[in-house]
Amino acid sequence: MQPQLFKSGETIIRYGDLGSLYYILAKGQVRVKIYNEGTDPNDPMIESKLKLDKILEEGTGFGELALLYNDKRSATIEALTQCETYVLDGGLFK
Repeated sequence: MQPQLFKSGETIIRYGDLGSLYYILAKGQVRVKIYNEGTDPNDPMIESKLKLDKILEEGTGFGELALLYNDKRSATIEALTQCETYVLDGGLFK
């Protein structure tokens, strides 16, 4: 695993993108935004289609669903604070 830093407000994972990495949050907090099924990632009104909004704390892993199912990212994850993550390549994850 390789360390990777994110600044407050920076997007770590974007809904609809292809996933190739798994993350473990070592320091900081992130916000997870899950949208209604079928929401277009390019919809200018995407925030109005928010289904779930939650905070993840240190020690949490994320990004596995897209890797397990060879699918696009199912959520947007943004750094709420400066974050330190450890990142694993999707191929190694599998």
